[in-house]
Amino acid sequence: MISNLPTRYVPDGSSGRGGFSDVIYCSDTHLERRVAIKTIKDPSEEKRLSDEIAALLQIRSKHVVQLFDVVKHDDSVAIVMEYIDGEDLFTSSYHHQSEINLLKVLWQIASGISDIHDVGLIHRDIKPNNMKLDNEGIVKIFDFGLSRNSGIDAVTIGFKGTQGFSAPEQYTHAEVSFTNAIDVYAFGITALFLATNNIPQELLSMPPGKVPVGAFDCPYLDPYPTLKALFERCLELNPVDRPSISKVRNEISKFLLFDEHQAIVVVNISQGSSLLNASRRNVKIALDPIGSFEIHYNGLNFILDKVKGEVFVNNILAKSKNEIPEACVISLGGKWRHSRERSFVTFDVSNPEVTL
Repeated sequence: MISNLPTRYVPDGSSGRGGFSDVIYCSDTHLERRVAIKTIKDPSEEKRLSDEIAALLQIRSKHVVQLFDVVKHDDSVAIVMEYIDGEDLFTSSYHHQSEINLLKVLWQIASGISDIHDVGLIHRDIKPNNMKLDNEGIVKIFDFGLSRNSGIDAVTIGFKGTQGFSAPEQYTHAEVSFTNAIDVYAFGITALFLATNNIPQELLSMPPGKVPVGAFDCPYLDPYPTLKALFERCLELNPVDRPSISKVRNEISKFLLFDEHQAIVVVNISQGSSLLNASRRNVKIALDPIGSFEIHYNGLNFILDKVKGEVFVNNILAKSKNEIPEACVISLGGKWRHSRERSFVTFDVSNPEVTL
């Protein structure tokens, strides 16, 4: 029980326990909402609670638990947080109800981690137990007790994290610097566990080894070989070989938005525009005899194809079968030509929001 709890917070008789903390659930009578109030068990862990407060004060994300208040508790403090009415992802079965449900959960996790990284933080303990799915299907990441600011603060001595979800570079007894790539690794393990309900023994060793071939093979991910390959890259032993979490988020969103993207193609402004989408998948543009190309929408990406002659994307010589940047200028005719001999095409993709 928390001593000297402000009267606005009325305990409802329920509680929870974690590795280093206790949580009681209360009604906030001022704002008429349920909250979770967290305290530390061991006073020596006060720094961890302070780190969590500092981290949560920096983040505003739909997929990260919100900090509402900080109150006194004995000689320390307690933190008042958003109450999440739902199961953690270690016990939830929502993601196994369909392939799309799994992708929605993974996209939300990647979105939350991306928001964390965008404010210069590293979570350091990403795992299914530290995420909950609320009753509206929204994933919330919590437990920032191990978080650190990226850069000069991203240093530790000895192992900190959770076996099986921690990146190889975290397993050391010496001083080690780390980057947000450790969260990308933890995302990869989380994706593997949620998809297959298993973590191979090779990844449970200390430090973990290379991801086994076929580890991501399962009915939920087999339709998405591109994503399987991307998730495997998240588990690269060398942190510099892992993709950014924003790239992971964006790639998952393409599959959730299959056939829903739209691009506008404008030729020399005065010549009008064309829309590319599921109803019109191709457009051909030519400036005879200087060059020509086609753009094709395959439901996921817009692809530059059948490139002939002098075609440049953002002043770089174009090649066929390449994905086009979401906002770019495609020029027909090299810079050495007179402006009357050149044509310019602006290309811009409009991405809809992922619906959860």
